[in-house]
Amino acid sequence: MELLRNLFGNLTSGIIRLLVGVGILAAVYFFIVKPVLHTTDNAINSANKTFEKSFGTEVNLGNIDKTIEDVNHRVQREIKKSFRQSQQHGHANKLIHCIQRAHQDVTKIQHCTNRYQ
Repeated sequence: MELLRNLFGNLTSGIIRLLVGVGILAAVYFFIVKPVLHTTDNAINSANKTFEKSFGTEVNLGNIDKTIEDVNHRVQREIKKSFRQSQQHGHANKLIHCIQRAHQDVTKIQHCTNRYQ
């Protein structure tokens, strides 16, 4: 009988310890982890809304392609103008070398154009 009492005592003691541990973990989750996750979720949603709002109203992404095309056309026009003028003045090789060194920098290409006109 004493053996059964010790066996059931140990078994109930182990179950009580398990229930207390689960209860503590549940309390930590509900009082610490869950509010932190909720606050973090709200902060992330707020940041996303602000980010989307800033890009949605201030920057029109549809105009970027048009702007890049305009810049490309301007650069091509300047290069053609430079070649025509350099052929008249005989500086074509210097202009080509200068443009190659510019590495597609519009300001440097403009400088080459002005220099070898």
